[in-house]
Amino acid sequence: MLKRKEILTTKNLILKSIEDSDRNDVFSVFENTLVGKTYMLPVFVDDAAREKFFIRLKENTQKSERFCYGIYLNKSFIGLLNDVNVENDEIEVGYCLHPNYWNKGYATEALEIAIKELFRIGYKTVVAAHFIENPASGRVMQKCSMKKIEKTEVIEYQGSKHPCIYYAITNK
Repeated sequence: MLKRKEILTTKNLILKSIEDSDRNDVFSVFENTLVGKTYMLPVFVDDAAREKFFIRLKENTQKSERFCYGIYLNKSFIGLLNDVNVENDEIEVGYCLHPNYWNKGYATEALEIAIKELFRIGYKTVVAAHFIENPASGRVMQKCSMKKIEKTEVIEYQGSKHPCIYYAITNK
C-alpha cells in the first residue's frame, strides 16, 4: 500500500487532520442528537472523557496508517470521514456531517474523493454501511457508484436495534 495523502481537496471541501482550534466544531458534530441517530456517537460521561476522545480523534487524523480525515468547508470543521474496518485490500469507511450541511452534496463529495484516494493507495474494495432508517446515506453511496451487497447486520445502538445496509465499490 502507498502512503495516504495528508490533504485531499475537492471543489468545495478539504479533508485533512483535525487541529486543536477545531475542538468546539468537533463537539458540535459529535454531541448533536440528529447526527447520533445515524452515526454511532460516543457518550461522554465527563469533560475528561470528552478531552480524551478529542485527543484520540485528532491523533487518528494525523496517523498515516489510519484513513481518518476531518471534513472542512471554508476552513471550518463540518464532519468526519474515517476507516471503520480494514481487512487486507478491503476497507470499510464511515462518515458524518453536521446537520447544517446535510442535503448539499458534501457527503457525496467527501466520499468520492476518499474512494479515489483509497484506490490510489492500493485498496481494491471500499465498503460503507448505513442504518436502514437513514436512506439518504444510501443515496450518497449510490451517487459514488457503490452497489448494494449481500451483507447486512443488525447493530444495537442507543438501546435500539438498527439494521444496516452495506454497499461496496471495487477498483477495476
